[in-house]
Amino acid sequence: MLPVSLDKKQNDLLAVIQSNVPVVERPFKAIAELLSCSEQEVVEMIHDLMEKGVIRAFGPVFEARKLGYVSTLVAAEIENSGIDGFTDAMADINEITHIYLRDHVLNVWFTITARDSGIRDNIIAWTKRLPGVVRILNLPAVTVYKVSAVFGEKNAASPVSKPDRDCPPPDEEHRELIRFLQKKFPVAEKPFELAAQALGTSESWVLETVNSWIDDGVIRRFGARLDHQRAGYSANGLAAWSGIDVDALGHTFAALPRVSHCYRRLTHGDWPYELYTMVHARSDSELDDLVRGMVSLAPDAGMVVLKTLRELKKTTMYYFMEDGRWDTR
Repeated sequence: MLPVSLDKKQNDLLAVIQSNVPVVERPFKAIAELLSCSEQEVVEMIHDLMEKGVIRAFGPVFEARKLGYVSTLVAAEIENSGIDGFTDAMADINEITHIYLRDHVLNVWFTITARDSGIRDNIIAWTKRLPGVVRILNLPAVTVYKVSAVFGEKNAASPVSKPDRDCPPPDEEHRELIRFLQKKFPVAEKPFELAAQALGTSESWVLETVNSWIDDGVIRRFGARLDHQRAGYSANGLAAWSGIDVDALGHTFAALPRVSHCYRRLTHGDWPYELYTMVHARSDSELDDLVRGMVSLAPDAGMVVLKTLRELKKTTMYYFMEDGRWDTR
């Protein structure tokens, strides 16, 4: 997938709108004031970047755990002849949002986000029975050091810092707001007023609720989610580490801007890696340089880099919209 050529104004806009979009009556007016342009120009640029595929979605990024969901990363060894069938079988499964082909014997990696551990385990058990599967490794997170898929030279993404507050499960009124925001957030002059009208409630309630979710960490960030390849970050890899002080190095790697995700995960007998870092670059050579810099920070660690060969599926997780096929209760 070729990157889209962006001018300075578009790059400046993307630097602002990937996170911390103000949840106010006219958020794009506030952004326009930062960029010294008009509100209409901001709205039009966002729509244009969405049409070009640079922005793949706009709105809230929810924290699954705060909504009562569980998630995991799964590594699979699949016979080459079975890869297409394996991924095709997952195409319409809401709980599986990301699938990547990587250059390793563990060649297919995917994420599962589910309403509970039983549904997650049912999906994993189902994948083990698909044709061509040699083995499946379930790699749930033990510690999250960073989740911040924010791209651009001006984005020195910071590690996870939201408060670890317990949040009550959302009632149906709040679930309706979640369903609307995650699928239909309107990029318009008064988006929260339009949301309120669609839901038959008040704009003030929508603004108050969304801001409270941001404060409590239910919403991790609010803004644009980019197609990193279209935005120019065509090379990425999963660097996994072992034989280290995981906690210390997790915090060190989390502070690096080109590291978007940093987790400590469970190990398996023949797979000793504990620390997982996703690294993004504009080219393979730049990716190699970034990884070499990380190795210099942990020269005694065992490590492996699994470069992404192909993105097989990448969709937004839609909460409270499952079809129930995996729920056996």
